Amino acid sequence: MWTALGDLGKVMGSQQFWGSTIRLAILVAFGLAVLLIAFTTFVVILPLALAGGLALHLYLRRKLRQARQQYARQHYARQADNLVIEGEYTVVDRR
Repeated sequence: MWTALGDLGKVMGSQQFWGSTIRLAILVAFGLAVLLIAFTTFVVILPLALAGGLALHLYLRRKLRQARQQYARQHYARQADNLVIEGEYTVVDRR
């Protein structure tokens, strides 16, 4: 019976070694997965986001310029049509 308990101690020590080794392997695999995700984010998604932001900036700048030019054309056309300003006034005399 004592020899069986001695063998049990040896087996338990062996299990502790393999248990910690497996935990370490899982930790390393998890760390590599996190690094892979971070690398993919920086290499693929970040340049796409920057290119999309630049495209949006250029698009909005062009649209604002077009709207400003269209407003200026309409504003000057209205001014050319209405050269005379008509109005009524009332004089209020208070003493």
